[in-house]
Amino acid sequence: MAYNLGAVGFGHWFERLYAGMARTDRIRLAKVIGVNGIEGKADRLRLVGITRDSYYRMQPDAPLPKEFLDGLDIVHISNPNKYHASHTLQSLESGKVTITEKTWGINREEFDSVVKYIRQNNLEDKTYLHLHYLHKLLTINLWNTLKRFEEEHGRIIGVSATFFEAARQEDARRSKWLFSMESGGLFMDWIHPFEVFYRGAKAGSARLKDLSLYTTNSDYDESNPTGIEAQVELQGEQFNGKVSGTVRVAKGVKSDTKAVRFYLESGAYLELDYLNNDVEATTGMRGCWTLAKDGEELVTECPRGPDTSEFLVNDILRIVEGERAGFGADYMARIFETQWQYQDMYKGRELVSESEKVNEFIGRGSELQQ
Repeated sequence: MAYNLGAVGFGHWFERLYAGMARTDRIRLAKVIGVNGIEGKADRLRLVGITRDSYYRMQPDAPLPKEFLDGLDIVHISNPNKYHASHTLQSLESGKVTITEKTWGINREEFDSVVKYIRQNNLEDKTYLHLHYLHKLLTINLWNTLKRFEEEHGRIIGVSATFFEAARQEDARRSKWLFSMESGGLFMDWIHPFEVFYRGAKAGSARLKDLSLYTTNSDYDESNPTGIEAQVELQGEQFNGKVSGTVRVAKGVKSDTKAVRFYLESGAYLELDYLNNDVEATTGMRGCWTLAKDGEELVTECPRGPDTSEFLVNDILRIVEGERAGFGADYMARIFETQWQYQDMYKGRELVSESEKVNEFIGRGSELQQ
């Protein structure tokens, strides 16, 4: 049996889902909806089997039309974040299995309203919030890797995470809304370090202690940060007490860096080096981790296995067949707590644009300094 899926949004998040759908005949793309007309995307739609009759247009800020929802088993929401809360609630109210990318809301109030609705209506088995670093093999295997070296190298005493992206056309196209709080801001767009901390290292809590905001690419945005340096405090079984860490995220810099380094009691560190999804999809590689000490690499391994698209499609199939998949509303609320802390803290902060200070920030991130 094939299940009918309707896509709300037809950008890069949908493409990641479709990569997994294309490997199975059990989920059929039935409809697509967007705020723009079909002109300019007809060829792309045709490639995924969508004709003019299966493409729906809606007005910005409008509810999903009933005729779009009719006949669907699954709704995949990957339009701009500011619509996620209302469209997620509407899809759930219509009885659809609802897959939402990145966030259920752009602020605490919106996010909590969706969580409250899910809890009150017992919809944990109908809803799924997709954060794709939860399903990266390096993240999934991190706990066992930490335990493997615990006896010799001890627990975590420091953390540094850097998620930098080079300038790219897609970010330039989305820059009018991507960096503003209307979509949750850059820190929400790069929530991924906290996915690694919570799932991979099994952190019990994460708290923001301080922030610095940067303009790393003024062509993207001059009034909202395009680079962020956040001081965090982490606790958990594999952490040696309250551990300090630094999270750095940025877009529009010279080169990509997507890595998390865990400093251990012995003086060694364990570093996870992630790959972009398009690289994973075309090479079969899933990134590598390295244990190093005193400038020497002790062990390096590069796991193989499913990519994030495969994990996502398998979880969707489990849900439509009556199982519960994903991590649940309470787990997601814990991960997103740092987002609301950021939104409280960033107000009134200086936005640093001096090239020397920006370059120093990028340098610290590239070197994964604590």
